[in-house]
Amino acid sequence: MKRTIAVIHADFERTPLGTRSRLGDELGGSSILRRTVERVRAARGIAECIVLAPAGQEGRCEAVLAGLGTVVQRVDAPDPAWRALVRSSRKWSLAGWRGGLGGTTALDEYIHPQVVAALLELRPADRVMVVPPAAVLVCPDVLDAMIERHDRAEEDNRLAFAQAPPGVAGTIYNADLIRELADKNIPPGWVLSYKPDAPRKDLAFFSCCFEVRAPLRYGGLRLIADTDRWAEVTSAAWRVDPAPNAEQLGRIVADLEARHVPRLPNEVEIELTTDDPYPLAVLHPRGNRVGRRESLPIEVVRKIASELGTLDDSLVVLGGFGDPLRHPRFPEVLRVLREAGVFGIAVRTTGVDLSDDLIEALLDHQADVLSVLMDGWAAETYAAMHAPDDPHRASLEHVRSRVDRLEVRKRERGCVAPIVVPEMVKAKSTLAEMPAFFDGWVRRLGTVNVAGFSHRARQMPDLAVMSTAPPSRDACRRLRSRLMVLADGSVVLCDQDFRSRMPVGNAGRDELEAIWRGETMARVREGHGRGAAAEAGPLCGACEEWHRP
Repeated sequence: MKRTIAVIHADFERTPLGTRSRLGDELGGSSILRRTVERVRAARGIAECIVLAPAGQEGRCEAVLAGLGTVVQRVDAPDPAWRALVRSSRKWSLAGWRGGLGGTTALDEYIHPQVVAALLELRPADRVMVVPPAAVLVCPDVLDAMIERHDRAEEDNRLAFAQAPPGVAGTIYNADLIRELADKNIPPGWVLSYKPDAPRKDLAFFSCCFEVRAPLRYGGLRLIADTDRWAEVTSAAWRVDPAPNAEQLGRIVADLEARHVPRLPNEVEIELTTDDPYPLAVLHPRGNRVGRRESLPIEVVRKIASELGTLDDSLVVLGGFGDPLRHPRFPEVLRVLREAGVFGIAVRTTGVDLSDDLIEALLDHQADVLSVLMDGWAAETYAAMHAPDDPHRASLEHVRSRVDRLEVRKRERGCVAPIVVPEMVKAKSTLAEMPAFFDGWVRRLGTVNVAGFSHRARQMPDLAVMSTAPPSRDACRRLRSRLMVLADGSVVLCDQDFRSRMPVGNAGRDELEAIWRGETMARVREGHGRGAAAEAGPLCGACEEWHRP
C-alpha cells in the first residue's frame, strides 16, 4: 500500500488570493483550520496530516490544532514565482475547479511545490494529498475514493484531481511529480493546460479525474472560506450539516444555488462610454445600434466602488458597448476602483487607443486583465469585422503592436498583469480562422478567449454558427452573481440589454445593494427559478443564453 500524507498550507494572515485569512475565525465553536484538519483526518487512507505554517505562526498553529495529533512544520520560503500570475487569473473563476485564464485551476491556489518537495525529504511518502486550509466541508469519503482509485489505476497516474466544486476534495500528487513541479517552477495547472505544439487528450477524460456524483459535480459554489462571499456560502452550507458525505453535500449545494443571494453582486460590468473606434462593428452592439450615452461621471464610479469595496472579492469589468479607454478620465477610474479596495479589475477594449500613457495607467493601478476584441487572425478578416464601411482604417497590425508594447513594459517593470486576453467571437464569418487564432495567441501570450455569438435576445441578426441553447432553460445563474451599469447610470440585468429596455435601477441615484436585493430583481429571479423567464420581460423571453458559472 502506498503511503499517502495530507499537506495543508496554513497562513493565518493572508491567503494566496491576497484576501484576509479566516483560518483563526470560529465556526461553531472551533476554528476554521481545526475543522478542516478534523475532516481530513477522518479519511482512512491518510497516513499523516502535516500543516505547513509560515515562520512566526507555528506556535499559533500548534495551539489551534492541539490534541489532533497533527504535525506542524515551519515554512520559511518566498512565494513561487508564478503566484502573482495565478492570483490575477483565478480571481475570475473561483467557483470552478478549472477555467482560469491561461489554463490556471483551483489546484494552483494552495500549493507550494518547492516547500512540499523539501517536506518529502523530511517525511518520506509515495504521494501527497494537498487540501485547502479553509475547506471545512472537504469530504473524507471523496478523499478515500480518490486514493483507492489511484491505487487501482493501471496507467501511471502521477496526478489525481476531482471534478467538483473547490473545497470538496484535495489533489493527489505523486512524489516525483511534486519534485518535477518544484524543479521546473511551474504550477499544477500547466500539466492540465492545452499546448498547441504538444496536443493530447484532456486529462479530465482519464482515470486521474475523479468524478463526484451529480448534483455536486455540477455545483457552481466555492466551498473554501477564503473570501467574504465564499466564507458566507461555506458557513451557510456547514450550518445545514457540518459533516456531510458527498451525496448529502450535493443536495445542500443545489439548494443553496437555488436560493442564496449575496449582499452584493460578485461582478459588475461598467460601461464608461459608448464612444468606440468601430461604431459599425459586425459582431458587437456599437454605434447607432446602441445609441448615444454620455460618459459615466466619475462620482458614479466612486459610489459603485465604495459599495463593492466593502467586500474583499468584488470584481469590476470596464466594458459595455463602447471602448472604456475613450473615457476622458480613464486612469482616474482605475485609481478610484483600486483605492476603494475592489478585488479584481478587467478592461475590455479594442486596443486601438492603447497609448503609452494608458499602458502606464494599467500597470500603475494593477489592472488584472486586458481583454482585446480582435475577431480575426488575418488582417482582412479583422478589418471586415470592425470597419465594414472602410476596412482600410482598421489595422490589426496596429493593435498587435500596442499589445506588444504592453508586454514589453510589463517585463521592464516586473509586472505579470494585466494578463492580455485576445478575444474572438465565433461566428460564421470568423469560424475558418478560429484554430489559427486560438493556437497562435496561446503560443504568443498563453491566453485566448473564443466567445459564442449572441443575437442579444433577437436584437441583432443571428450570425452564430449553430445554436447551443439547450432544449429547456435553467434559471440564469448570473442573476445571482452579476449586474451591468450603463454609461447613463441605468442598471440592467445583463449585457443582453444594450439599449436599456429593462432597467432595474440607477447607480447614480440608488444604492447597488438596494437594486440587487430589491423587489424587481427578486421577481426576475423567481420567474427564472420556476421556468417562466419570459414573465421577467421581453428580453428574458427572447434570450437564448444559458450562463453557467
